[in-house]
Amino acid sequence: MIRRSVHYSVASILMLIVIGCASPAVTPMPTSAPTTAPTKAPTAEPTAKPTTAPTDVPTATALLATVTPSAMTITDVAGRKVTINGVPQRIISLAPSNTEIVFALGGGSTVVAVDDFSDYPAEAKSLPKIGGTSDKYNFEQIVSLKPDLIMAAGITPPDVLKKLEDLKLTVVVLGVEKTTYESILTDTSLAGQITGRADQAKKVTDSMKQRVDAIKAKVAEAKTKPRVYWELDATDPTKPYSVGPGTFVNDIIAMAGGVNVFANANSPYPQISAEQVVALNPEVIILPDAAYGVTVDSVFKRAGWQGIDAVKNKHAYPIDDSLVSRPGPRVVDGIEATARLIHPELFR
Repeated sequence: MIRRSVHYSVASILMLIVIGCASPAVTPMPTSAPTTAPTKAPTAEPTAKPTTAPTDVPTATALLATVTPSAMTITDVAGRKVTINGVPQRIISLAPSNTEIVFALGGGSTVVAVDDFSDYPAEAKSLPKIGGTSDKYNFEQIVSLKPDLIMAAGITPPDVLKKLEDLKLTVVVLGVEKTTYESILTDTSLAGQITGRADQAKKVTDSMKQRVDAIKAKVAEAKTKPRVYWELDATDPTKPYSVGPGTFVNDIIAMAGGVNVFANANSPYPQISAEQVVALNPEVIILPDAAYGVTVDSVFKRAGWQGIDAVKNKHAYPIDDSLVSRPGPRVVDGIEATARLIHPELFR
C-alpha cells in the first residue's frame, strides 16, 4: 500500500489525479480582494490507495457560481453547493496542492493553518499544522483558528468533510481524484474566484500554459518517443505501483515527449508485476520514489531486469517527487524536469 506523503502524493495523484476540464464558469466575487516511506502518489492530498478506482465528479462546466453583494454560492468539484460570505481572510488548507495554489495567487497571508504535509513554499512550513497524517485532524484546533474558508481536496475523507460541515464551517473541495493537467488549471481558476484573486489566477494559468506550450514545442523536435516506466511505490519491488490513464502523471509523461508503458492499464494507479515491466521493456525509468529509499543502483540489480533497455543503457533517474505529485502550479516544473530526463539531447 502506498504510504502517505507530501500532497497529495499517491493521493495528490489519486485525486488528482481527473478528467480534462475547461476553466470554470464562475462569476468573479464583487468585493475587492485583500492586498496559495517510500510510497507517495501524486494527487492533491497525501493519502489514498492507488488501487482504489476514483469516482466520477462534476466537470468544470458544473463549477457555477451565483453572486450577491456580500456572498458567492458555488458548486465545487465534489458537487457541493457552498456559499462563501465575502473574500476569505482566514483560510485553512487540507492539502499541499491547495496550499501551493493559494500562495501562488498571492494569498499566503490569508492562510492561517495547513495540513501536516504542506511544506512549500518555505512560509508554509512555519504555519500551524492541523493534521492529516492517517486522515486524523485536530478539529478543536481548526475551530479555534476561526477560519472563514477551509480548502479540502478530492481525496479528503467524506467523514472529515461531514465533521467540518457539522461544525458549521465553510468547506470547498478543490481537485478530483482523477486529476489531469487540465483539471489543475481548472482548480487554480476556481481558487482564484473563491479567494477574490481571479486576475492573479488568470496570470498564473496563462503562464503555465505558455511554459507547457514551449516544452511541447521543444520535445516535438525529438526523433523518438521513448517508452517510460514511472514507479510510484516499490515497497515490494516485485509488485510495484505505477501510473495509468486518467492521471496528471500520465499527462506529464506525454507532454514531456514519452509514452507511458502502462497508459492502457485498468487502473489510474495500477499495482503491476516486475515481469510486466520486463515484458514492456521501457527505455526510460523514472523514480519519484527515490526520495523514499529506492535507488537507481537497486533498480539496476533487480532480478530479471538486466535485459530492459533502460537498465542496459543506464537510463533510470530519480526525480523530485514534490514537483510531480502535487496538482498545483509547480507541475509545470515537473513536466520540464521529466522532459529533461526523457529527452536530455534536447536540453544540452
